[in-house]
Amino acid sequence: MKKLIIFLLCVAVLGGGGYFGMKKYKDSKQEKVVVDVVPVSLMMQDSEYFDYYYRGLDGRVQSSNTQRVYIDTEKLVKEVYVEEGQSVKKGDAILEYDMTVVELELAQKENAVKIVEQDIKMAKKELEKIRNYKPSEDAPQPPEPDYPDFPDDIPDDSMPDDSIPDDIGPDVPDGPPAQLITDVIKPAFIPAEGVGTPEAPYIINCTNEAEVSKEFMIRMASEKKCAEICVYDEEYRYLFKWIIVPAEKTDPEALVSWKVSDGITIDEDGNASIDTDVKHYGKLSFTHPTTQKKDDSSLPEDDSSEPELPEEDEEPYDYYESYDPADYYIDPEGTDYVYSREDIKQMISDKEDDIKQLEIDLKQANFELQTAKKRKVDGKLYAELDGIVKKIGKASGDEEAAEEEEEEDIYEEPNADDRAFAVIQGEGGTEVVCEISELNLPKYSIGDTFTITSWNSDGTGVAEITKIDDVPVSYNNYNWGENPNNSSYQIHAKIIEGEDSFSYDDWVELTADKKESNSEKSSNSVYLPIHYVRQEGGDYYIMKADEDGRLKKQYVKVGQIMYGYMIEIKGGLSYKDKICFPYGKEVKEGTKTRETTEILMPENMDIF
Repeated sequence: MKKLIIFLLCVAVLGGGGYFGMKKYKDSKQEKVVVDVVPVSLMMQDSEYFDYYYRGLDGRVQSSNTQRVYIDTEKLVKEVYVEEGQSVKKGDAILEYDMTVVELELAQKENAVKIVEQDIKMAKKELEKIRNYKPSEDAPQPPEPDYPDFPDDIPDDSMPDDSIPDDIGPDVPDGPPAQLITDVIKPAFIPAEGVGTPEAPYIINCTNEAEVSKEFMIRMASEKKCAEICVYDEEYRYLFKWIIVPAEKTDPEALVSWKVSDGITIDEDGNASIDTDVKHYGKLSFTHPTTQKKDDSSLPEDDSSEPELPEEDEEPYDYYESYDPADYYIDPEGTDYVYSREDIKQMISDKEDDIKQLEIDLKQANFELQTAKKRKVDGKLYAELDGIVKKIGKASGDEEAAEEEEEEDIYEEPNADDRAFAVIQGEGGTEVVCEISELNLPKYSIGDTFTITSWNSDGTGVAEITKIDDVPVSYNNYNWGENPNNSSYQIHAKIIEGEDSFSYDDWVELTADKKESNSEKSSNSVYLPIHYVRQEGGDYYIMKADEDGRLKKQYVKVGQIMYGYMIEIKGGLSYKDKICFPYGKEVKEGTKTRETTEILMPENMDIF
């Protein structure tokens, strides 16, 4: 127990010593800090300067009890039921619209909805069709010929060059069998030889008038296959060939059907001429076809031994006996096997995007339809209060209304009454509304009067304060002399004299008729840059140098704020005092001061 007590005492002594040591260190460090202070006389502005420069408030004329009727631009006024100066009661009909235009608009909106709905149905049907497309990679392929194998052990006696039977395969250089020559090269074809690779391309034999279909070209491009289209004359004599090698990123839409003889002319002597203006879709060659039959690698090189031939009682091999072209037919007019899987995937994505956009269009069309239905009422507008018709327009097509429109001054800025078709003035009268800073609220009270002057007509009148709002409003640019950093409040003043000299929405200047007492015009009232005065809750203070040259916190009494950067000081400060910019880590009570003439200004502010 004694050891624990001794340990705690040691900790307390060490902790206390550390605290006082740290405090002494901070005090010594603070003692070295010096803050610049500026005489108030160098930065102050006398209150008389601002009293002379700006004494009034800005406000706008408003009606406390007025109904303004604005015409729907998509409607025509069929009839007007009131006249200017007429008394009306709440609920009286003022005007009636021509509903013909409204009914036509409603019918158009209904048709627009039906059209979009039909477009969505068709797009979904097309999407389902695209999803059922068969990709070109799955196109049916004709079976490869199953040629008899030559024996591995070939006798030593030589085999003549023409010992290979004719029925094993077509003899391409001397002319293919008639059943292997076609007039139309379709996507479903029977190659005489080859598997579609560059080393063993498809060998397709055709007549000189044969046509290569677009679907065949698309298939070759999508499957990346190579082909040689060998052209023969009427007597099965070889003429030339087209070498088809698919290019990278071939656009299927750019491919077309074409004839093998386009641009090629062969005379009686066998000389060929080529028309270079004709677009070709392959490489022209006059060499013999790339045949694998007589150069089969399975035959031993330089070996002329005779292969083992089928027995006489065996039926000869017939590759075409079991082949049914109907099993491999592809409709050239259809969409199956035309597009690759990637193409079909992209087509599905594009169509789904189209459907999404159409669904958005349908929502918009339905919204416009519901809006049009709301407009289809009885077509009449009614008075919302008891009062006098101050203004009323003319029905559509009225000749007098047209003449009035021609006489309007197009350069004159219209106010709210000018833009309204009808104005009904209630019994509340006309008032002026202005905004003031919270610091200036004590200057005004209900019952005080203003002299008001119109900025537009120079007309004058008198307005009496009837209401001061309790809830602040956001600051706006109307009262440019008020402080934007403080809340603003609205003052309502009813015009009691000269009401006819003002129009709704007029800008006016308000000058308080209340005279300030001599005490309010104290010579100690000065204006300082607002950034030298700091706000703490609802109070304001400055940091000034005391008799010993150290900073001291001094609370001051403030008045109005002018232009957002000058604040009125009514008490707690003398022009002989020296103050500092009251922000920063070193600005603390007790800090040493040093007099300077440099007045600190906020960044980008050029006041003096």
